[in-house]
Amino acid sequence: MLGAQLELLRDSTSSIRARLAAELPAATGFHPATLAAGLQAGFAPWTAKAFSELIQRELGSDPGRIASGFPLTAVVLGGAIPMPTVLQLLAPLALGSPVLLRPGSRDPVSARAVALELARLDPELGRCIEVVPFPYVDSAALDALAGADCVVASGSDEAVAAIAGRVRPWQRFVGYGHRFSIAALGRDGDLNASCAALARDVALWDQLGCLSPIALAAVGWRWEERAALLNELEAAFAKQAGAWPAGVLDADAAAQRANEVATCEMRAAAGEGADLRRDPGRSWALLADRDPGFRGSPLHRVLRVRFVESADALEAWLAPVAHHLASVGVSGFGVEASLGLARRLTRLGASRVCRFGEMQAPPISWSHDGQGVLTPLARFTDLELPAK
Repeated sequence: MLGAQLELLRDSTSSIRARLAAELPAATGFHPATLAAGLQAGFAPWTAKAFSELIQRELGSDPGRIASGFPLTAVVLGGAIPMPTVLQLLAPLALGSPVLLRPGSRDPVSARAVALELARLDPELGRCIEVVPFPYVDSAALDALAGADCVVASGSDEAVAAIAGRVRPWQRFVGYGHRFSIAALGRDGDLNASCAALARDVALWDQLGCLSPIALAAVGWRWEERAALLNELEAAFAKQAGAWPAGVLDADAAAQRANEVATCEMRAAAGEGADLRRDPGRSWALLADRDPGFRGSPLHRVLRVRFVESADALEAWLAPVAHHLASVGVSGFGVEASLGLARRLTRLGASRVCRFGEMQAPPISWSHDGQGVLTPLARFTDLELPAK
């Protein structure tokens, strides 16, 4: 049944996909075209076969080792992207654990849609899910939810820590805090194709997911060569914005974005080692800077561009923030150099290294935060009984 649910989510003509496409734009602020592209890219690799292989890979078939779910798994969600919601709902069910789920405030749609669809496919399975929206300030409700045998929380570091503080030592707690991704571009390969693929990775979900690249490290590029790279990126971002328009910004996000762009613009005008490219309609921006430090992004299609002289310099640049690193997109390095770079990024803690254009479409088996998908939610029993 869970595999059948995934296949329906992959099918752009299914009723559940139609519901997500119809209801999510108003709830999340994503433009319908961008949302449709995100759903297609994100669910495409999540086949029933891939889910079955995930179960086999993580839980195995060793008769001397039994995996089981907890009597109840409670899930507190954050964010506005449907894929984490779907996976955090289905994973406990695969272990035989019923789910009590509090949806994120920015996506009240996905969890309810999946629960209703599972109930249609199998009423008994549908009774194993309860979706309970309530305000995050409702401490009594959070305390009750945190009393489950297994508690899963995702969102900001502060939100995850607040839930963790309610969990007793004998309970299982699985937390997914703040993460970001970056892209690394070398000097080899097709620059035009690389920039086009990166523009897609940034545009999908308006750069709001943990797999959205917030910065581009141009490895081996010199600052004096920036025009060639920024020109290609500018053309790619402009073209992508036409196909997948940007969504709605709230007042705080718009103010933060405007402040970062204005700061870069003033530094560029003053000749302080900055360069700005942006859409006249303000739907995207490229902020290039010679400042060697790592800075975050205001998101909403604002990409920082840094020029680093070598893989060693890239590693040093990321080291102070490596504990937040999720995924790294790589292009323009060649096979051997890409593998060498991947080993460096693994040491830093990246849980995924992939090609440009694939950053927003991880396999269902991706080890989020370096953990498995099912094993953090499972209890294992080793059987050490005498043979017959």
